[in-house]
Amino acid sequence: MQFGCAKPTQNEAVETGMRGEIRLAKQPAAPSQAVFEVDLPKALAGGLANSGELEPADWEKAFHIHAETAEGLGWRELPPVQGSYRVTNNRLVFEPLFPLQAGVNYHAVFEPAKASRLLGGETGGRLVERSFSDVIEATLRIEKPRAKPATIVSQVYPTENSLPENLLKFYLHFSAPMSQGNVYKYIHLLNSSDEKIELPFLEVDEELWNPEGTRLTVLFDPGRIKKGLLPREQDGPVLQEGQSYTLKIDATWPDAAGAPLKEGFTKKIIVTAPDVEMPSPARWKITAPNAGSTNPLTLDFPESLDHALLQRLLWIEDAGKHVVEGQVRIGNVERQWAFVPNQAWKDGDYRVVIGTGLEDLAGNNVARPFEVDRVQRPDDEFVPDYVTLEFKIGN
Repeated sequence: MQFGCAKPTQNEAVETGMRGEIRLAKQPAAPSQAVFEVDLPKALAGGLANSGELEPADWEKAFHIHAETAEGLGWRELPPVQGSYRVTNNRLVFEPLFPLQAGVNYHAVFEPAKASRLLGGETGGRLVERSFSDVIEATLRIEKPRAKPATIVSQVYPTENSLPENLLKFYLHFSAPMSQGNVYKYIHLLNSSDEKIELPFLEVDEELWNPEGTRLTVLFDPGRIKKGLLPREQDGPVLQEGQSYTLKIDATWPDAAGAPLKEGFTKKIIVTAPDVEMPSPARWKITAPNAGSTNPLTLDFPESLDHALLQRLLWIEDAGKHVVEGQVRIGNVERQWAFVPNQAWKDGDYRVVIGTGLEDLAGNNVARPFEVDRVQRPDDEFVPDYVTLEFKIGN
């Protein structure tokens, strides 16, 4: 916790015994709660201490604190912070009703002349005549504690290191929520000489985070993937077959608490030929478990598929088209999907339901390849929402 103070510059404050510091101070009984305090001349402090009950609105005329906001309003236009006042040890103390927020600027203003007028009568008039003309202002804040680096890049998908030239995206997974905004300055693609490639990713204003802030989708520019488009014709593909690259994530990237990553992250990749074929469920291998067990049903694919879509666009239904509840596990560099039921398998007919939006690493989905020829495959072509694979358990 850091504190600050401000002093008047005029000599008359000294002549009247007015030290004029505004400070933030901890309370011994509640260390997490800070109070504002300002020094008073002994005569003024004694008079205020014995002046009877004054309302907070009276005290605010002499000593008021305003929190700075992000709405663009000047702090003088905002209502003062609510709280209580007391005079102790020749100091006027303001205790906020609620704890102060770390990292927020608080503007404190003390007007000695108005404080003396609170006494009223002859005493107040005499103190005013002693020329409390200073207005003391201070901008104070409690600094946010520096968080210790603890967040890591827990995984990057695809986990395969041999990736097609027309790779569409990376998924970056973090162990805790991350800061958002301007993320691309922390993500780099290096060539085999460790030189940064200029603008390898599609930098979108609305970053593609999951609701928890722990997964970021990073897209390659589709204009440099699809053949015949101007960006590809001018600049070529970002990834080139036969070349090696490194995905690098800087350790300086702050998490949501403001702490940098515990460590940076790198992933080496080797680029293979472009993948232009659609995933074909007919080529998938189904391994069915025994009835009465909770062993997994497994699907093995001839290629890696999109990790996020594998969790969302595959499910199991029984003969009555009721969804079977259970847990999904993805492994073998996203070439295997395993389903573990919550209850033991029963004899009967089942089916795997496959959403046709399920993609491979190049964006080819079950219904269409990424390189769609709009002349041969018009927009009004019928595309089913899902296809199925049948399997049986038991007799």
